[in-house]
Amino acid sequence: MKTNLNKNIFREFKFSLARFLSITILLGLGIFILVGLKSTGIDMRNTANKYYESHSMADSQIKSNLAFTNSDQNYIKQMKHVKNVEFVTQQDARLKNQSIRLQSLTKKVSTSKVEFGRLPNKSNEIALNTNDKGKYHLNQQITLKNNKGTNKIDNLQTNTFKIVGFVSSSDYLKKNNLATTNIGNGQIDTFGIVAKNAFTKAEPTIAKISYNNISGNSYSNKYENSVQSNVDREENGLKSRANKRYKNLIANKENQLVLAKESGVPDEIIQQQATKIKQIPAITYQIQSRNDYNDGYYTYGENAKRIDMLSNTFPLIFFAIALLVCLTTMSRMAEQKRQESGTLLAFGYTKLDTIKVYLYYGLSAAVIGTVVGAVLGSRLLPKIIYSAYTANFVIPNFAASENWPWIVISAFLALIFTLCPALFTAAKYLKESPVELMTPEAPKTGSKILLERVSFIWKHLSFNYKVTFRNIFRYKAKMLMTILGVMGCTALLITGFGLKDSLGSIITTQYSKITHYDVIGVYNPQSSKASAYQDKVKSLSGLKNYTKANYNTVSVKINKNDSQSVSLITPDSTSKFQKSISLINVDNNRSIKMKNDGAVITNKLAKLLNLKVGDTITIKTANSQKYKVKIAQITQMYVGHAIYMTPGYYQKVFNKDSVNNAYFISLKNRSKTNLNRVAHTLTKQSASVTVVSSNDVKQTINNVLKGLNHLVLIIIICSSLLAFVVLYTLTNINVSERIRELSTIKVLGFYPFEVVMYIYRETLLLTITGILGGYLGGYYLHNYIMQTLPPENAMAKLNLLWSNFAVSGVLTLVFSIVVMILMAQKINRVDMLEALKSVD
Repeated sequence: MKTNLNKNIFREFKFSLARFLSITILLGLGIFILVGLKSTGIDMRNTANKYYESHSMADSQIKSNLAFTNSDQNYIKQMKHVKNVEFVTQQDARLKNQSIRLQSLTKKVSTSKVEFGRLPNKSNEIALNTNDKGKYHLNQQITLKNNKGTNKIDNLQTNTFKIVGFVSSSDYLKKNNLATTNIGNGQIDTFGIVAKNAFTKAEPTIAKISYNNISGNSYSNKYENSVQSNVDREENGLKSRANKRYKNLIANKENQLVLAKESGVPDEIIQQQATKIKQIPAITYQIQSRNDYNDGYYTYGENAKRIDMLSNTFPLIFFAIALLVCLTTMSRMAEQKRQESGTLLAFGYTKLDTIKVYLYYGLSAAVIGTVVGAVLGSRLLPKIIYSAYTANFVIPNFAASENWPWIVISAFLALIFTLCPALFTAAKYLKESPVELMTPEAPKTGSKILLERVSFIWKHLSFNYKVTFRNIFRYKAKMLMTILGVMGCTALLITGFGLKDSLGSIITTQYSKITHYDVIGVYNPQSSKASAYQDKVKSLSGLKNYTKANYNTVSVKINKNDSQSVSLITPDSTSKFQKSISLINVDNNRSIKMKNDGAVITNKLAKLLNLKVGDTITIKTANSQKYKVKIAQITQMYVGHAIYMTPGYYQKVFNKDSVNNAYFISLKNRSKTNLNRVAHTLTKQSASVTVVSSNDVKQTINNVLKGLNHLVLIIIICSSLLAFVVLYTLTNINVSERIRELSTIKVLGFYPFEVVMYIYRETLLLTITGILGGYLGGYYLHNYIMQTLPPENAMAKLNLLWSNFAVSGVLTLVFSIVVMILMAQKINRVDMLEALKSVD
């Protein structure tokens, strides 16, 4: 008997293979997306953490605009909880058409890892960025030049170096735009590690620090909190030390001037020297955690965080749809096998024997779906997303791992939603006697539907449509599941297509509607060559217009561990400034007129801090001074954070006049080549500080969006596959349950197409209803995700395009038509006489 029972169970797998595969695919897809997205952010952080540990990456960094004295170095070494300190000297130069940053070799903190060759130990040896291996080779001689194109570089023993190795460094995590500089086009393209004796003088301006009181992996709250507490504790002490050193420096200079005057130096020279003393900038000792001093570290962490945020919505909805359809399928399977269970009981099989088919069927689908989904979700999906997101990073060797908590949760839910519905349904009817079970259930009694009561509509419906509407409301559970399944899939498709268009519009909207300048040239207004710089800007070939402004970078604390870099811009003429940047009110789309009663801030910054007009925002300058700024208006901005104020309000906030130090330059030719030409021209000026090109900003944002677009593409593909499988599964259930009904209408003389439409008409109406519901769900889901998905320094429009709705709806309808073509073949193969045989 047991052998026959096992054969019967095996036949169930064989003759309902399509149903079994659809359940397995649904579970596999759901677990693949759920486990995959939940694992990706974790795996990205774990991969990066291993890389940082292999390089002994500094926990914080102190940067000065003047070389540290021996006293400063001793003070830093003795700071509380300092484990190791490395003092680094840097020098920027030109290498062919690239800007290169030379950095002294470190041994304990932020070390360089040799990928090929060895580290330098002589003054004329260099280890280049490993990304340059294709351009250069070991033992090759390279010659560096200064920004003016000559071979003289003041701080180096020599300008000719022998390449002895290629290295990677945690200081430079990106492949391009490594840092800003005052040479070339304003961006560091590559780096080189040299021995300390390669510099003429040991004048370190950077201190790299590791602590002995931190715990937790990189990016974890535990790690970030412990590092930030160290940074906050030392900030005031360093600020006081810098101020004291500056006062001593000025005092010494003034004393020297007094002695010079007493010794008979002409007044004209004394006056010139006095002017130079006034131009000496304040000394700053700026201590920062990894998030602030290393843009690559911060951006990488933000990428992982974006995936975490997406994993809290999309895969949960995806998995829920898969589980609900599996629940329906398994419960309907149990109902279909009611008579067979009665027969088995009549033959003497136990109740446990009769439900074994559900146990084996559901367990097999759940196990196969879980194993395949979990393996691919843990290994394949995170790797695909990682490759897309880290295309601009140098972090290698992706470390995939099994996210056991989510694997266990998804496996448990898969078992619950496949076994429980069938077992619950079976347990309910197994209370009846075998004779009652072998007798077909009486058909549901007919009753008027709501539409029948609307007589002027009902009377005009054909017979076919009257039957269709009655059947739809006759099987309410099936109707609800079809609508919910289609609605969820359509909402996911709309969200996927909407995300792609919304993210893609960030750059276009920003640089067509708001940002009109091409280059920001920042210079030192106190330099004796400042007037030459100004003349050069005005004489640039292809110049369209320019706006003078005071341009500085400040920071704003978003939370305990995170600060955002903000551009503080004070235009010389607020009316002319509209030619460079259009300030548009976020509420009414009207042009903003800046006033002296407050500042204008960008909308993403306002959202991050939950601020509104009339509130105040605290900003921190490079020398750690804090100021409060009142918000007068909020402007639209899709890339970056900025605060705009008039010279009058600037004077109120800082108690000093605004001094122009930048030109916002618009060019007639906006090509990348021309922008680079202008940037090179400006950085060659002695007064130049740096150049900010709009192309660099675009590239930075595009690198982030590129990873997001790959992720969105995966969402669209998986949502499409889910929609198809859901429609196939639900339609297959509908057809299988109504074989006798379809056979009856075939016997009555319906043509094959009419028989197919008898079922498909219901499916089509339910699909259209689900699509309309999906439109509403997709709208809200898209808006919710777009509030959290873009980086913290960017935002996108929330509006969906009509094409997002159209493509999603048409795609779902196409899937429905394909499914019905497949089902038509099944219906046409039905043996009418066999299906209509009496079961009495």
